[in-house]
Amino acid sequence: MKKGFKIALIFSAILAVLLIVVVVFISPITKYLIEKYSEEYTGRVIRMDKLAINIFNGSVTAKGFTVYEAKQKNVFCKIDQLDLNITVYKLWSGEYDITSVSVNKPFVRIVQKGDGFNYDDLIKRFFTEDTIQKKAQVKPVKYWIRQIVVSDAKIAYTNIKPLTNIDIIKANLELPLVSWNDSVYNLRSDFSLATGGDCKVQVKLNSNSYAYQLQTTVTKLNISMLYPYLKDYLKVKSLNGLFDAHMHITGNLNHPTDMAASGNIQAKQFAIVDNTNELLTAIDATEIKIDTVNTRKNMYNFAYITMDHPFFRLSMYDKGFNYERIMTTPVTVSGDTSAKVYANIFLMMSGYIQEIVREYDVNNYKVNKLLITRGQCIFTDFTHGDKFRYVLDSMRLESDRINSNNPFLLFDVNARLNTSGKLKGTLKVDPKHYKDIDIDASIKDLLITDFNPYSKYYVATPFLNGKISYINRTTVLGGKLDSKNILDIQQIKAGSKVKNATAMNLPVKLAVSLLRDVKGNVHLDIPVKGSLDDPKFKWGRVVWQVLKNLIIKAATAPFRLLANMFGGREEDFREMPFEYAQTTIQSNQQTILDRLAKVVTDKPDLKVELVQVTNLQDDMEAVAVYSMKKKYLSISDNLPQAQVKLRTDSISNNDSLFVKYINAALKTNSIIQSTEEKCVELMGKEKLQMLVQQQMQQRNSAVRSYLVDQKKIADSSLQIINTKELNQLQKSSPPKYVINIAVKE
Repeated sequence: MKKGFKIALIFSAILAVLLIVVVVFISPITKYLIEKYSEEYTGRVIRMDKLAINIFNGSVTAKGFTVYEAKQKNVFCKIDQLDLNITVYKLWSGEYDITSVSVNKPFVRIVQKGDGFNYDDLIKRFFTEDTIQKKAQVKPVKYWIRQIVVSDAKIAYTNIKPLTNIDIIKANLELPLVSWNDSVYNLRSDFSLATGGDCKVQVKLNSNSYAYQLQTTVTKLNISMLYPYLKDYLKVKSLNGLFDAHMHITGNLNHPTDMAASGNIQAKQFAIVDNTNELLTAIDATEIKIDTVNTRKNMYNFAYITMDHPFFRLSMYDKGFNYERIMTTPVTVSGDTSAKVYANIFLMMSGYIQEIVREYDVNNYKVNKLLITRGQCIFTDFTHGDKFRYVLDSMRLESDRINSNNPFLLFDVNARLNTSGKLKGTLKVDPKHYKDIDIDASIKDLLITDFNPYSKYYVATPFLNGKISYINRTTVLGGKLDSKNILDIQQIKAGSKVKNATAMNLPVKLAVSLLRDVKGNVHLDIPVKGSLDDPKFKWGRVVWQVLKNLIIKAATAPFRLLANMFGGREEDFREMPFEYAQTTIQSNQQTILDRLAKVVTDKPDLKVELVQVTNLQDDMEAVAVYSMKKKYLSISDNLPQAQVKLRTDSISNNDSLFVKYINAALKTNSIIQSTEEKCVELMGKEKLQMLVQQQMQQRNSAVRSYLVDQKKIADSSLQIINTKELNQLQKSSPPKYVINIAVKE
């Protein structure tokens, strides 16, 4: 008995010692084994600062847990502290009940190259089809993870092509329960982006059916992070904007195009700047309120779509448009599996939309309210000698209850044209046949002088005065066009012919005089009919032919000339034009100022106000070209201004040697950039703005000196000021003084 007791005692002591050894050394042994064999079993080197395992309460704590890239020294992921708690007694029955998993300050680096990622080796090792099939054949393991919490995580994402870096910071994740007998996961997460923006996400996913519900809120997401992707399409300098969204989406991961969504999407301060530092397009704010989008049920219902202050810049050059110079080589989706296609988010979205269109019949839509306000477009044409700029602003487009089941879609449009004209109209479109339209539009108070660059180019005749009213009623049905055009021009007056080799030899000035009625107005009725399916039919060409015939017919009736003649120059009392870079008084200004001096001399109760108006951009371009021509011709600053102007005007802006000189100074050979734009870039906008301001002050001083010192006009009868709207978009024209005459207060 004593011997047996002694053996039992010794055996118990050995077990106790072994247990103590296990308790004391299990943590360092486990840490050693993990680090030693990590690369063999995972393909990655794993290191830990500290590992603590408590076999009694089932707690595991790892600090400084680091996984390196495959065969590299770069860190793939790192966790400051990992805490895991497991119910120990359930392990004896083969059950794994993990009460909590806490991951504090994890960091993960994701690198994408085409369709490959830096974690592909892990997926291949642990998630191959053979592995999954083998696991499926084994009796299911009973497990529970009661709570998973990830706090203060950071994800650094890098896309090799296009080169993109996106950092997700302050990420938190909570997963309440993951268990062997519950296929539904409920995940909550929130995170921020280093470039700006906060996101909150709630996901409910069925791991068996892959059906999901997604609730997401995005606040002030800075879309500048998408700029590298945009460069695949456009050679632009920047992309900016803030994105907000609150969406509820349901669908199935097995059928990604089968989804339903509702919510609200907003974008603010959207802007794209091209490589010449010009604002290309912008939107102050846009919002889309989605009632229901359901691809499977073919439902696309929107409560409203609004857009405030959209901006668009279009410039035409001899070799193309400004958008052509920023276009890159086109990239397509179908048939192209290159890295660029796979990695570009815009192409992926385009491919997704194309897949929806192919799979579903998108023909059932409804928008309760479509509203565009303060729309603005700047069109500039450099192809007709003088630069032509046209500004459309204050545009408002509105439509109520756009519905694919309605007999037609109705749009109301209002806009201001080149600061003076007023556009108002309606557009009706057949939702079943989009080529069938009905237009009812009118334009009022449009100045014909705005189109002088074209009139000089085509008919060598500028217009001195004239206000246009235009009514258009057009229907297109089955490809057949029927258009009624009524054109009225009030107080039209044509100027003298100019030399222009491109112009047709038409007697425009005579024709205008003959076509005017006794009040000085012109009324034209121009009907146009034709088939849009006829490639030889051009609506604009037909209208121009009608106008040309009217001019020729009018010129063949000279007997009307005397009846329509009148004298006087009323416009001399409305405005006083200056030429670009002119700062002294010339004879044509003296004539106008002499008349104004006589007005206030003969009528001392009247006061003359001269408001200097200029287009700041045009003036800057003119000063830039004038200054560069002086440098090119080596003209001394001591020469009189009239002689300097005579010499600088002797060469055109597009003179080949002058253009070569500018290109050499700018170190460019761009053909889709005007000489004016190049000169501005050479001198710098800030310097040019200062020079324009100096010129305006010199003009004011010259005018005041002539009227006060030479014509002895009292200061109380005269006011000379600059317009306060220099920085606003104005029509393209040389500097001038707008003349106002009023009674003294």
